[in-house]
This record gives sequence, C-alpha cells and structure tokens, in this order.
Amino acid sequence: MKWSVLPLLLFLVACRTLDSADGTGADRIPIGTLAVLHQDLVIPPNQAGVFIQGTPIGDRYRYDAACRLEVLTVDATFRTVVADRFTVVRVVQDWERFSQRESGLRRVSLDYDGPALLRFSTTLYLQSDRQPDVFRLVCSHLQDSGQNPRFLTAAEIRTTLAPVMTLQDAPPR
Repeated sequence: MKWSVLPLLLFLVACRTLDSADGTGADRIPIGTLAVLHQDLVIPPNQAGVFIQGTPIGDRYRYDAACRLEVLTVDATFRTVVADRFTVVRVVQDWERFSQRESGLRRVSLDYDGPALLRFSTTLYLQSDRQPDVFRLVCSHLQDSGQNPRFLTAAEIRTTLAPVMTLQDAPPR
C-alpha cells in the first residue's frame, strides 16, 4: 500500500470508530429498535425496493441522504409494503468509493489521485412476521473525501425517514 493512501484510510477508520452503529447516545441505533412504517409504499415492477421520500437533512456538502426499503424477491408487477412495525435485528455500516478524479498522467497502480466521492451507508436489517420478505432499510449519503467524511447520525436518519417512517426505542422486556 502506498503511503499517500494510508492517511485517508486511517482517517476513515477513526471516523468509523467515532460515529458508528455501535456508538453511544444519539448516534446509536440499537438492536430491537422499532422501524414503524406509517404508510403503504409501492415497489415498482422488477425492483427490489423503494426509496422513502422523507425530509431532506439540509446541506451535507450538497449531497442529501436517501433511504431505501428493500425486499428479498423481485416481482414482475407492482407490489405494496403495507404500514407495519419492523424490528431492527442487525445494524451494519460500510463505505465505498463512489467516484474519483484522476489526472491524465499517472503510472499504472492502485493509487488514487485527488479527492473522491464516498458513499457512507447504514443498513438496518429488519424483521416482521407479517411481511417476512421485507428485509432491510439502507440509508446512505455521498460525501467528498476532503469534507470530513462520516456516517449519518441516528438523528439524521430519523429526519430522512420522517414522516413516512420513524425509529422508536425498543419496548422494555
């Protein structure tokens, strides 16, 4: 690995540690959280999910967050996910390089030249006895690598979902 990539990787690992699904307080979405869908959503034919048209979270370096409710099977016809309560059974965060700017002159290598656009995703795996085909909610946003990249906070995810869906604390046992 080249030294020019190492600082970026270390920075991203530090960001993941500080702002992760396993964090504390307002940035944590714990297992057992209820994801309450308040209205029916229609999945178009030949699609595995539908974007939730919620509330923009404001200027996140020009790229708004988006959440997509996904199902296990693809159908050739329209299908409806009905209003329901889903339990979060697992939370996973990951990031990927979405695009990069490359210079015209460079040797062939795995080095990246210049800033990149990164996609940060938080995936909530869901469970419902009424709708077992609904399996996850993916909330993500694009961010410039030079703009202190990070995952969405739990508050930002809640804002992005509202008023179509809300996240509620798990009921006491």
